[in-house]
Amino acid sequence: MKNKYKLGIIGFGGFGNFLYNAWSALDRVEIVSVADSRSQTLPSGKIRFYDNWKRLISDERIAIIAIATPPSSHAEIACAAMEVGKHVIIEKPIALSIADAREIISIRDKTDMRATVDYMLRFNPIVDVLTEWNKSLPFGTLRRVVVENYAQDESLNAEHWFWDKNISGGIFIEHGTHFFDLISHISGSEPQQVTGTGTNRNSKQADRALANVKYKNGLLATFYHSFARPGIFEDTSIRLIYDLAQIEINGWIPLSGKINALVNDSSIEELTNIPNLSIIERQPIREIKDESRPKGWGSVVTKKSGNSDKIKSGGIEYEVREMIKATFKLSENKTEVYSGSLKKLLLDFIQSIDDPKHRQAVTLEDGINSLGTAILASSV
Repeated sequence: MKNKYKLGIIGFGGFGNFLYNAWSALDRVEIVSVADSRSQTLPSGKIRFYDNWKRLISDERIAIIAIATPPSSHAEIACAAMEVGKHVIIEKPIALSIADAREIISIRDKTDMRATVDYMLRFNPIVDVLTEWNKSLPFGTLRRVVVENYAQDESLNAEHWFWDKNISGGIFIEHGTHFFDLISHISGSEPQQVTGTGTNRNSKQADRALANVKYKNGLLATFYHSFARPGIFEDTSIRLIYDLAQIEINGWIPLSGKINALVNDSSIEELTNIPNLSIIERQPIREIKDESRPKGWGSVVTKKSGNSDKIKSGGIEYEVREMIKATFKLSENKTEVYSGSLKKLLLDFIQSIDDPKHRQAVTLEDGINSLGTAILASSV
């Protein structure tokens, strides 16, 4: 019978509560303690409450600690927890500085504890497919990504810790690290060059930020994050441009999207791996007019070959049969997908505790890489 691990949550605000609700039904863990500096209404059951995280990490029953506190405290808590023999799951970002992140890694190596960062977006079913495409290349190379993230600020008054860079690190560090990690994960590449800019609403609130990132494999990506609009306008889109396809994903927890793709017999099979794909239009490539040039520009000759056609993109010749336009949508709602991703992250983490040879889906090194990108994007 597999071990059942006792788990404690440090930081029991909105996200801490969400972790409890997501993980409490899992067979492999039992949530036994929470810690928060504020008095809390606890879930029903035998949950022990601590008003200080240092008391929780001394709880001998606990094997795993989830850290859901503001970013400035992540490094201190993670290091202290591992020093007393606890495995740790750190909410993003891993820390506020590279030095602190490296200290966490050093303590992990010294204590031989397991540690990870909550990059749960990696476990989304849509992301799973896109990550595999980076290996099989059914639609050629990923050339361009555009992330547009519009978040609400109605629950973030000017005194909220989110706006204090000494506590949160700012938008790119507290929030943007999720997306920097996601695109590195999907593309299989690391940033080579990062530039950033932003605007301040006032002396306390830097509410919009933009970064351009060039990756080692040539991918060019833009990240825009805004915490400046009503909740009813909250929206996130991620556009991915491949040689033979363009995809738009909707939701900061990706839930749905649309795709236009040039396919052949092999790549259409890969396309159908997207969950709940619904093809709304398909057209043989020979019937599609190239209208990239205005009337009177002159004719463009397309060579034919058997029952298929050859298309050039990025200087590479591809053989395709038809254009497919499709939509897709996960069958679960936002809460279910979010919760499911957190469960997968925790179960993968537990597997690394069970089997030290297991390769973790998210490592501390992933955390330091995305933090480095966020720090460069924030240095304006």
